[in-house]
Amino acid sequence: MLKQNRLLDAAYNLFIEKGITNTAIDEIVKKAGVAKGTFYLYFKDKEDILEKLIIRKSAEIVKKALNEIKDRQFSSPTDKLICFMEYIIDYLSKNKYLFRFLKKDFSWVFFKKITENEEFSEIKAAKETFLSNIKTGYSPEELEIVIFMIIELVSSITYSSIVKEEPAPIEKVKPLLLDTIRKILEN
Repeated sequence: MLKQNRLLDAAYNLFIEKGITNTAIDEIVKKAGVAKGTFYLYFKDKEDILEKLIIRKSAEIVKKALNEIKDRQFSSPTDKLICFMEYIIDYLSKNKYLFRFLKKDFSWVFFKKITENEEFSEIKAAKETFLSNIKTGYSPEELEIVIFMIIELVSSITYSSIVKEEPAPIEKVKPLLLDTIRKILEN
């Protein structure tokens, strides 16, 4: 596990510094201080390590957001979900390089990959708790689709707003975005 973590850390640093396409596996193993064969014990190729990094970094953000809201009292499950989303938006605003790395993959990774991975069972439990506690006019199946759409909306809009400042800087967009999420959930 130590060597795998060294490879993941080395790859992340190189991907941020040089870009994904400009980073070779040879550079990753050299930076990690391991033999090239060790890379292939843990990863199939560069795309595989990239996917695992996106899952790992996304899970770290989600865990931080869950920790932020776990001991707080909220007047409704919707308020709790909005606070959770706001934490993620603020975190990504402060970590633009990380957000550029994640691109817009954060939403799909969060919704599908992380919650299917046993390593992140507490995140899956949090997702299920959110889904079961939010009271809307949607059926459970519809609510899951709506939550996915909300995560896509948040990911896409915050990416454009944080990284490109389009259609406006995040400080202007965030209140409108969070209000829109509330309206969607309170339909």
